[in-house]
Amino acid sequence: MLKLPFVSFIVTSYNYEKYILKTLDSIKQQTYQNFEIIVVDDCSTDNSCKIVEQFIADNQNLKITLIKQDKNKGQLASMIRGLNEAKGQFISFIDSDDILCKDYAAAHIRVHLETSVAFTSCQIIEIGEDDEIHTLKSISSPQYNEKEILKQVQNDVKDIEILCDIPVKYKILKHKRFGGWYWSPNSSAMFRKASIELIKNYKNIDKWKICPDKFLFNFAHLIGGSAIICAPLIGYRRHKNNAGNCSLVTGDKRLHSDYITKINIENNLKIRPETIKFLWQERKTLGYRNTLKLILIILF
Repeated sequence: MLKLPFVSFIVTSYNYEKYILKTLDSIKQQTYQNFEIIVVDDCSTDNSCKIVEQFIADNQNLKITLIKQDKNKGQLASMIRGLNEAKGQFISFIDSDDILCKDYAAAHIRVHLETSVAFTSCQIIEIGEDDEIHTLKSISSPQYNEKEILKQVQNDVKDIEILCDIPVKYKILKHKRFGGWYWSPNSSAMFRKASIELIKNYKNIDKWKICPDKFLFNFAHLIGGSAIICAPLIGYRRHKNNAGNCSLVTGDKRLHSDYITKINIENNLKIRPETIKFLWQERKTLGYRNTLKLILIILF
């Protein structure tokens, strides 16, 4: 008998005691229930681990693992650590301050089974520190069906979950230049595990302590393409402690702080040489011909 795919939610955690329980609860409430949760804590100094341990104790029926890093290594290191433990055919890396809508996993799996892309990325709802909705049409998210979203929401948005009944429509991304950004933030994505298995071998994890989704998304798209799900399925939280809040968002303008501008410039400068070096390192696995094809795509 055929089986539904197994999903691994890898929650990367660092000092978000205020939000992590809401993140875990939102995963627990998924309509698609064939999943595991792997929390990788990057040496939090607050009560994050205690909150996770209590959540595990209170939810014995769920498959949950807590992994504690031996030292603070950054988000990409936590992602790779979780990936090494994951049993799912599909992987979502979830920031521990975001909230998933209940149909998040079901929508992603549905699109994956209708396509063969390496990963899918959904639209987002921007929320604040107390879960209040800031906007449904985020400038941090590709927008393809704004009218449908607003029609569904109407004038009475009281609960983020009201958006989950939007039909699953998607757009496959083609001919996108390597190194750009065409997707929503980290928690928006679900990857075919096979498309990112090579990332386990990547050693320069210190290069991507902040905003590793830039590297991961571009790499996966290079390997197997991507699709945008035209529905907002996560609450992306802007607050004083995350990188996203280093951008002043006012209307349809996003004004980066000097700090995030510096990070973006550094990421843009290093993504091509880092990816080429990594592909060449893995040339025996990929095959020389395939490796050269991928390198040419990066260069041109």
